This record gives sequence, structure tokens and C-alpha cells, in this order.
Amino acid sequence: MYLLDTNICVALLKQNIFAIKQFNAKASLCYLPTIVVAELYKGVYCSQRVQQNLTILEQFLNLMPIIEFDRSAAEEFGKIQAELRTIGRPTGEIDAIIAAIARSRQDILVTDNTRHFINISGLQQENWLEP
Repeated sequence: MYLLDTNICVALLKQNIFAIKQFNAKASLCYLPTIVVAELYKGVYCSQRVQQNLTILEQFLNLMPIIEFDRSAAEEFGKIQAELRTIGRPTGEIDAIIAAIARSRQDILVTDNTRHFINISGLQQENWLEP
């Protein structure tokens, strides 16, 4: 399964050809965590065209399942934060939550921000924006 990070969702919404090609091939295996959905809604409500962007986002969200942050992911979040603290490479909490969801499910995180996740061991990543 593929967990889509916020930046990949934005690329899909902006019709990025590389992201669209990958998504079309793997759409049935993709999902969004609620934290990414929250970030997407933030983008909509901070935009100049709220109603138009809200309609587009709602259509996009109907394309795939939305997964909640569960107990397994919560435990994984604690492990990730401890691991990163031990090596002196902390990351933002939202990124750690996203990584925890993917790692707890043994899924692939699809992101264009691979540097944010580089120090998280056992996390599989793909960047759909690279040709």
C-alpha cells in the first residue's frame, strides 16, 4: 500500500504528469492519513479561492480511503521520536506521525520531501515527482 504525503497530493491536484502517471497505475493501493487530509484542508481554507478549491479537494478525497492514526501508529510514533532523539536528528511531529502510520503498516510513504524522512529507519519511500 502507498501512503500519500501532502506534497504528492498537491502535485496530483495540480496535474503533475509524473505523479498522475504513478497514481493511475497504483490508485487502488493508495490511501491518505487523516493528518494529510487536515493539511490539505488547511491549504484550502488559507487559499484565495476557498469554495473552488474545496470542491476540487472533496472530489480528490473520494478517490481513496482515509486512514486514522491508531494505537499501533501511536506506538510507532513514540519509537521514531526516540530513535531520532538518540541519533540527534529530530524531525517535525507531523512528519513523524506520517512516517509512523506508514511504518506501522509496513507501507510505502510517497513523498517529495525525502530529506524529512531520511533518518527514519525501516521506512520505505518513493518519490513520484522524479522522472
